[in-house]
Order: sequence, then structure tokens, then C-alpha cells
Amino acid sequence: MAKYKMKSCPFCFSTETRPDRMLGSSRFFHVLCTGCGAHGPLFEDFDSSKKGMTGAVKLWNKRNMTFSQD
Repeated sequence: MAKYKMKSCPFCFSTETRPDRMLGSSRFFHVLCTGCGAHGPLFEDFDSSKKGMTGAVKLWNKRNMTFSQD
């Protein structure tokens, strides 16, 4: 499997994340955190696994969250 540069999990901050196919599907892809079980948004692709996993990683890395520690 190719290496993908992914951000850590926004919930548990684990770096143990991986792109994967949605269970039972051949066209939906997402990123799964093996630390806490969170998964990212679904990316749909009919053409190839590589393109689908790359799309899922891009969605996982796209965040507009800010954290403040008061």
C-alpha cells in the first residue's frame, strides 16, 4: 500500500490513521483512526482504489477547526 501524508486524528490526536475502503463497498473510501475508531468523510470513486484513497486522505486533511486553551 502506498504511503499517504495524513494529519493526526482530531479527536484523540493519534497518528495511527489509514485510508481504507468502506466495509462492504467497492466505491466508497474513508480514513480510519485505529486509535479511537473515528473515521473521516466518505469519498466516492468508481475508477480506482488509488484515486479513491487519495481523495479520502485529502478530505481527512481538510479541516477548519480551531482549538483554544483558556
